[in-house]
Amino acid sequence: MRDPQPATEIVAAVREEALRALADLAEALPLTAWRGRSGRRYVVSVFDAGDQPPIDGGGVILAIGRDSCDGANLLGSIGLAARMPGDDACAPPSAQARARGSGAHPADALDIWCDVMRGRGACEWHLHLLAHTPLAQEAMRADLACLPRTTA
Repeated sequence: MRDPQPATEIVAAVREEALRALADLAEALPLTAWRGRSGRRYVVSVFDAGDQPPIDGGGVILAIGRDSCDGANLLGSIGLAARMPGDDACAPPSAQARARGSGAHPADALDIWCDVMRGRGACEWHLHLLAHTPLAQEAMRADLACLPRTTA
């Protein structure tokens, strides 16, 4: 007798996935999606990293680099609803020290984070607006492998 398969399968690779339904509207609606390790899909709006990411209403910002084959590389993430433990987990230690030592306000910390991510090669910001609470943001960031899971 065969063992039953679990209802949800763990997906090992975090990856970007095009939204096929919007293929003809890519210029008008700059949207894409990320598939987490759990298999859950996160739809995001795409913004140029040369601009400051929009932060009205909270959410999660993903810093994205592109390689020569147009592959997406997830460089880091930051939650916007409230300051959470681990917001700088994907930033290099030098940026973490700069943010701690500067007495920075949250907006200043976001500016520092954006500068660090640009330095690491970010060319796009991907903004996910549906993670409103710190817990939802932490879960998303953990699923995308940018933050160790710290809550149940």
